[in-house]
Amino acid sequence: MKDLLRMTALVIVACVAGACSSSTGGSKSELTAQRPDALAFPAAPADPVVEWVASYAKRSDVDPRHHKLRRVLVGEEEREPTLLAPTAVAISPDNTLLVVDQELRGVVFINAETRRFDIFQGTARAPLAEPVGVAVAEDGAFYVSDARTGVVYVYDAELSLRTVLGASENFARPTGLALSADGVRLAVCDTRAHKVYVLDTRDGSTLFELGANDRGSEPEAFNFPVAAAFDEQGFLYVADFLNFRIQVFDSAGDLDMIFGQVGDRPGDLNRPRGLAADSANGVVYEVDAAFQLVQMFNLDGELLMWFGSPGEGPAQFSLPTGIARRGNLLAVTDTLNHRVQLFRFLGTP
Repeated sequence: MKDLLRMTALVIVACVAGACSSSTGGSKSELTAQRPDALAFPAAPADPVVEWVASYAKRSDVDPRHHKLRRVLVGEEEREPTLLAPTAVAISPDNTLLVVDQELRGVVFINAETRRFDIFQGTARAPLAEPVGVAVAEDGAFYVSDARTGVVYVYDAELSLRTVLGASENFARPTGLALSADGVRLAVCDTRAHKVYVLDTRDGSTLFELGANDRGSEPEAFNFPVAAAFDEQGFLYVADFLNFRIQVFDSAGDLDMIFGQVGDRPGDLNRPRGLAADSANGVVYEVDAAFQLVQMFNLDGELLMWFGSPGEGPAQFSLPTGIARRGNLLAVTDTLNHRVQLFRFLGTP
């Protein structure tokens, strides 16, 4: 609690002082001016960098008509589909959110524009037993890691099984997934084996693996890698959970840099979970489940700003775990609040 209070106080001081302000705030101010009630970070008078958009927890959040129509027609409330334990998320090309819910043992497709809230639990040939990670390609195909079966299932946009990856690699516990910008490389965090495999999505072969034979704290070793993210330049970022750091590798699999340490100050990594990377704007996002917020670093691992706080309201979190980015949209799974929150990136801080 003391750590959280200290972090919250620092957030307030930084925002009031304008420490996270940007020198390119004109266009960002115009965007938020269209929504005077928008919740943005950092707080005014600093130029906004990230804006809260919406929260989705149940079907009526995207399709209130369905719920009301049933009540009118049959005179009873519907027990509507609801997120229970969302832990990972990806964003498809049409901005549909693919949310892994471990309690539901499936992937929930959420799209407010099309009023979609569908639960997918796999196919007859490939039912999901313990889904953990998710990634989606430009053609709508998506990848789901299954920790119990030890493989990564690949489904097409029509929800048919395309292939299964990892049977020959003998994953111990595949968890976090990351897909490269060109869709050719898939990074698979094998948390129990303390390794990260990088696969060729075209034939399923292993291009290279990262990590020692056992967990460790030396460079290039992992202690429970839980999440990964590619940036547009092909660099791979790995959340090294119990080493409280992020390791960055180039396209050849060579270590480029390491940043982060355990602590209770801004920029420390207390419980690093989800990752997203945006090299075009020079931002790496880290979801910290202990601080209950999202930290934003530059490509050199230096803290830019953060957003979020503990709680149940908009832009507040209770055990945030996963994050995904597409364009200027950010989605964060808010596990113990049983929802996914959507944010909009307005410009580099």
